[in-house]
Amino acid sequence: MNNKLNIVTAGLLLALGQASAQTFDNSVQEYDPTKHVWEYTYKLADGDPLVVHQWHLQNTGQSAGAITPGVAGIDLNLDFTHRRGILGQGINIAVIDDGLATYHPDLAPNVVQGNTPNPNPYIYQYESRGRLSIDDHGTKVAGIAAAAAYNGQGGRGVAPNATLTGVNYIGKERNINSRTLAIRSVMDMDGAVQPMNKLTDARVINQSIGYSFSDASIYGDYRAFFDDIDAVTKRAVTESHGGRGAMAVKSAGNSHYIGGRWLDRDNGLLTLIYPNGYALPAYDASIADPTNANFWNLTVSALNAKGNLAAYSTGGSAVLLTAPAGEWGRYSPATVTTALPKWCTDATETQCEEPMYAFNMNGTSAAAPALSGAVALIMSANHQLSWRDVRHLMITTATKVDADAQPRMIGDYEAIPSWQVNGAGHAFHYDYGFGLVNVDAAVEKALQTGPILGDLQIKSYDVPVKADAFIYDGDFTGTESVHTQTDDLTVEAVRVHLSLDHERLGDLSVELISPSNTRSVILTAGTDIEGNKFNDNVILSNHFYGESAKGDWKLRIIDTNAKDSWSERVYDLGTGKFVEGSKTVIPQRGDKVQPNNTKPGQLTGWSITFYGH
Repeated sequence: MNNKLNIVTAGLLLALGQASAQTFDNSVQEYDPTKHVWEYTYKLADGDPLVVHQWHLQNTGQSAGAITPGVAGIDLNLDFTHRRGILGQGINIAVIDDGLATYHPDLAPNVVQGNTPNPNPYIYQYESRGRLSIDDHGTKVAGIAAAAAYNGQGGRGVAPNATLTGVNYIGKERNINSRTLAIRSVMDMDGAVQPMNKLTDARVINQSIGYSFSDASIYGDYRAFFDDIDAVTKRAVTESHGGRGAMAVKSAGNSHYIGGRWLDRDNGLLTLIYPNGYALPAYDASIADPTNANFWNLTVSALNAKGNLAAYSTGGSAVLLTAPAGEWGRYSPATVTTALPKWCTDATETQCEEPMYAFNMNGTSAAAPALSGAVALIMSANHQLSWRDVRHLMITTATKVDADAQPRMIGDYEAIPSWQVNGAGHAFHYDYGFGLVNVDAAVEKALQTGPILGDLQIKSYDVPVKADAFIYDGDFTGTESVHTQTDDLTVEAVRVHLSLDHERLGDLSVELISPSNTRSVILTAGTDIEGNKFNDNVILSNHFYGESAKGDWKLRIIDTNAKDSWSERVYDLGTGKFVEGSKTVIPQRGDKVQPNNTKPGQLTGWSITFYGH
């Protein structure tokens, strides 16, 4: 007789709450003793009519209103966690955005009030930068993370029993005017160190916001501004909740290309334009947004429903993980979530719409709350785990996506490598970090362990640079500088501050090579960087997680001439992949011509910081 897997009991159903609103199909899967619990697929509970379209929760190959379907299994893998009744209880997710529609019936049950009131978004359409706009972004973000479940309406959040707080930082009617104040408000921080242990203090801080700077001087010119964000984020992440800390989740950005146009709108063929001759990304997560290079943020890229990097998503060595977000929703699924339950074109409220739910949310703005909800589930499974323990569990259980991804080349040079296994045995990719978060696997391990990592150590070193450290045009052997690390620790991340002179910065590829011979491309060539120097610019790499720091660390800088021309490449939104052989070389755009450097560049200084235990 076949053994049937029958996990759910009346007690577990009761733990879920509102048991009468849920049904499970629990009789379809054979028990296999060689499988882990997270390798089974269970039907999600009923009780929310739109959940069948929420492929990020469970991807069965549904289309979510798009022309083409997703690929089964490309999801957060949280079905068994939800079955167990682990739904984010006791975890508060703060949404730093343009406000939450706290009156939305799918959000209201989970909204809690902190010292800073949750602002409702402005409900009237208004003009911003020549476009009509409404402030519905935070409402969509909040719904992905923690919309209520089993209430007979809409969909559900990744962590549907987590609580929500928010601040309006980017909306028209914002009540907070800086990132640092926004973080302080959701943690109830003031000038003194606060206990930060109350129900309304965030355990997860979602930041579906960011920058896309092309001016290389931004970081050096505004160093105090970025350092202030770094310091406040560090305090919130490390000093809260009795030392267990909070998780700050940050969108990597939506700047993979510099422009686009339709090649074939009917068939979803989009021509993407790149400021280099090799269709390499237009922006890097660390350089475009220095807050992505902040160790205290967990930077996340966006995955589409086919299992590939979304067409828009920024990548880089600062990316730790990837999460589902989708494309634009017509040709390939976007994310289904809450929308403003009422917004009007005029203040008299005579012309109003009540969409309630949206099928078109995407961007790394959608990937961040998907990951924030996942973090809340893992934290609620074991509240004693620190923020670093939770990161460790997600890194070591993540799923490799786009496993056949090919390296992207400049001639014979691997400008962006394929998946690489580092010296600690962890696979890493420039676009995906350690892969797609696997909630069931991480939760299973969370339930079976106590605190994992030792005390955090931070060690920084200025590296002497030779006076003749010139960067020669088209020399792929590169210019090297070496730091010898004598003190040992297990690496969690490495951050480089880089200073150099060069007349065309976008030609430069920057690599960091560990004592284990792991080669991390910490800045890919071809980006739309403008200016003629790096002034202590900061770059983060997560690539070396788990390796020993002891030994020689090599910084290598290569002038690739990547920007002698621009390029175009055709992206098929229906398949989620680039069309093979579609790359073409085009002249640099007239208003953005960058002539090649007339003299060698020069490395003038760098420092290295190790975060580890």
